[in-house]
Amino acid sequence: MKELPDELAAKIVNAVLEERCASEEGMRRYRPLLEERAHRIIARLVVDSGEDSGSNNDLPVQIHALLNLADTTVKDELNSHRYPKPACPDNGGCAMCCTHMRIVLSVQEAAVIARELLGLTEPEKAQIAHRLPSLGKSGPGSRCGLLDEQGLCTLYAARPINCRTYRSCSITACEDRVRLGRNAGEEVVFTYPFDDLVRKSFHHMVQPGGTPHFLEMNTFLASVLHDDEGLAAWASGEIPAEDDA
Repeated sequence: MKELPDELAAKIVNAVLEERCASEEGMRRYRPLLEERAHRIIARLVVDSGEDSGSNNDLPVQIHALLNLADTTVKDELNSHRYPKPACPDNGGCAMCCTHMRIVLSVQEAAVIARELLGLTEPEKAQIAHRLPSLGKSGPGSRCGLLDEQGLCTLYAARPINCRTYRSCSITACEDRVRLGRNAGEEVVFTYPFDDLVRKSFHHMVQPGGTPHFLEMNTFLASVLHDDEGLAAWASGEIPAEDDA
């Protein structure tokens, strides 16, 4: 049975609060803020986009369109003047997250990345492969393989929802998190809880009623950059079974 918007909004708000708030006080503090925005975001990302979901059976195209809609939703929220001005550059250029955070993406987003990789030349794909860390995974002290030598994303237009929605209102807070540990500056970075609403609404659309299966970005890149057949399969939307992904 299809969930009603109100039921879905309540479920997503509860999920965000459980992940973000360690205390009952924190939940009480942020619940009204989240509930106010949840209905608007879900109406836009789930209800409105769902009306056209059957118009294109090309999975990467569908997911890319939904990512672009998420971009617009985030931009409109930030322009509503409900939030402090984010420190993140509007068009990219800050690589703090790309060099110190574990970059994950859903298997559906991986199909979008694969479609873009398929369009690159062999030398361009070789450059990405060369940048992959020796241990394969991103995280503290590592870099996302899509980050070029100038600190810009090679596939910025196809970047996953996490990269599109994460916002910080303080560069100092981000630096403290890297220097002192992941919880440093948490309250400053958490000024934008609506980002979580966008992410969870997006994942509901790509896998309704289920738990998204996530991949680590560099691990995924390493698995397809030297496998032309596998890359073509991913790019066509042929997502492997969870045990094989």
